[in-house]
Amino acid sequence: MNQPSTRTSAKDLLNYGLLGWALGAVAVPIYIQVPYLYSRIYEVPSAWVGIILLISRLLDAVLDPAIGLWVDRRSGKGNRYALPLLLAIPLLLLGMAGVFFPVGDNPTEYAASLMVSLIIVHLGYSFASIAYQAWGAELGHTDKERSTFVAVREGVGILGVVFAVSLALETNAGLIFTVFAVMLVLGMFLLLKFSPQPDRSAQQATPTPASALAQTFSNARESVATAIRKGFADIVQPLRRRNFRKLMGVFLCNGLAAALPATLVPFYMRDRLGLGDSDQWVLAVYFLVGAASTVFWVWLSSKIGLARAWLLGMVISIPAFIVVIALGEGDLTGYLFVCIVTGFALGADLSLPAALVARLIEENGERGKTEGTYFGLWNWVNKFNLALAPSFALGTLQWFNYSADMAKTDMYQNMGLMQQLANDPLLWVYALVPCALKLLAIVLLGRSGLASLNRTTTNNAIGSTT
Repeated sequence: MNQPSTRTSAKDLLNYGLLGWALGAVAVPIYIQVPYLYSRIYEVPSAWVGIILLISRLLDAVLDPAIGLWVDRRSGKGNRYALPLLLAIPLLLLGMAGVFFPVGDNPTEYAASLMVSLIIVHLGYSFASIAYQAWGAELGHTDKERSTFVAVREGVGILGVVFAVSLALETNAGLIFTVFAVMLVLGMFLLLKFSPQPDRSAQQATPTPASALAQTFSNARESVATAIRKGFADIVQPLRRRNFRKLMGVFLCNGLAAALPATLVPFYMRDRLGLGDSDQWVLAVYFLVGAASTVFWVWLSSKIGLARAWLLGMVISIPAFIVVIALGEGDLTGYLFVCIVTGFALGADLSLPAALVARLIEENGERGKTEGTYFGLWNWVNKFNLALAPSFALGTLQWFNYSADMAKTDMYQNMGLMQQLANDPLLWVYALVPCALKLLAIVLLGRSGLASLNRTTTNNAIGSTT
């Protein structure tokens, strides 16, 4: 395998970033298309789908910090990220096959099949994403290099998202799965064989146990309870860093603000705007603009800093997204405008937060040692958002007796905008709640002190200690 390189070439970026395509193609069916597919096509009650997504995500999220710790404790075994990435391949293929082709003949059986398949695919995604993100965190030595690797990974991932979102899952499952499988294997091969390798010198700076198993049971006299306490202490160690706790709070609010509309976008487009499958290209525009804009956000972050650039992206998204409450039947042009502006802001969410985590790891003096643990916790928050969003969104719609034809009734269309807001739970959860959460994220980031982070900032200045 290649040795770490001090220069970032286009070939290095491609070899590292191509796996992002397959992981992006995983994300769209799970986050966006599954709620609509199973509630409308397979007639599983919306509340059931929300609960299934919540439970499967929470079960998976519990394991993320432990997986991250296990990855970190493989430092003495060559490339510590190779094994978890290889383990992810069969899990992702098996799980996605179950999601696309559920077993059963009635809604109850479809629901059970979905639960099992989601648990498998989430576990595979955890192995892949934690190792993949931690690997990338070790490749950059400056803010620009870090954000470039992240931007390429997420930008290529957007191409996978665009492919999946451009096709209706209920009619193109076989095609989507086949292309996903090919890109997953190809991306893994290029990453493991040709990508720049993690920083071995940093990993060797502090001796680490040969494996999590050896660490846990190295002392035969140590009690199980003590071993569990030590393992838990290692898992939560990044949370002792005040800068990381603050960043996690921002990520929690901002991530939930994105996850809620992602869950409901098929409902909004079909029920509110009256758009069909032939109009899915609008979402493709949103994601493509997001991928293209990462170039701008990487450049801007090199000028004003990662946190300030991310803050600007959040600010841009709110006034653009609030427009959706005023759109109605057939407003394709207005929705396209919203997708372009919010897609531009999406580029900041794609390229900057993970680069900021990598920067904090270096500021905290833990480069090459704890990337897996940091990104295990980071993924835990992300999956908590993705678990809470569908259960809250779909549960709210069912609680308020939302129906697909609500916006098409004469009574509804004769209402003023404020009356529609008062009577349509889709508008609350799709637009108003996310905007409120985005505002909270802006406040938290502005008050965190992270915006002052730059190349000369000391650890204490950004609150790296407890």
